[in-house]
Amino acid sequence: MFAFYDQPELMHQINADLADYYLQGLQELFCILKPDVIDFAEDMSYNLGPMLSEKLFDTFLLPYYQKVIPFIKQNGIRVMVDTDGLVTDMVPWLIRAGVDGVFPLERQAGVDLVQIKKDYPAFVLMGGYDKMVMWKGEAAIRAEFERILPAMKQGGYLPSVDHQTPPSVSMQDYKIYRTLLEEYCVKAVWER
Repeated sequence: MFAFYDQPELMHQINADLADYYLQGLQELFCILKPDVIDFAEDMSYNLGPMLSEKLFDTFLLPYYQKVIPFIKQNGIRVMVDTDGLVTDMVPWLIRAGVDGVFPLERQAGVDLVQIKKDYPAFVLMGGYDKMVMWKGEAAIRAEFERILPAMKQGGYLPSVDHQTPPSVSMQDYKIYRTLLEEYCVKAVWER
């Protein structure tokens, strides 16, 4: 994090080299296959928000996103960013960069995916289901689906756990989650 201030030229060189590397690799990949989605694993937020300012984002990331993302999109592929933590403040920055969506939308960090969906209806979301309720029984699992149902009804949202399923979740708990996931996906479509 200090390198943004102490070695800005080096940070720009690293990002320029990475952007060129990605463009070359993507060009070769697209000759073989075209995925539906490409994501950037950034992890640039934590439980209190972004780990860098909007100014740092605009200076050190935006120019390189704007170099790579249009190439991806001209091939008909969506672009998402995987960033942990409280991503809410970063959503407008990502949209300006051409990013289509974000995940995993960690509830423990305070992410309110329903509000993000209201504020940015075209922005694609994935995750957001609070994994910390998955071992608390059917009523808790169902209540969590009720919480995210408004976002599910809007579309452009793929409900899934907000990171890895914890090891404390039993197979029985997971089966309940899966059954309710299917139920709520159907409910979201029918209640639109």
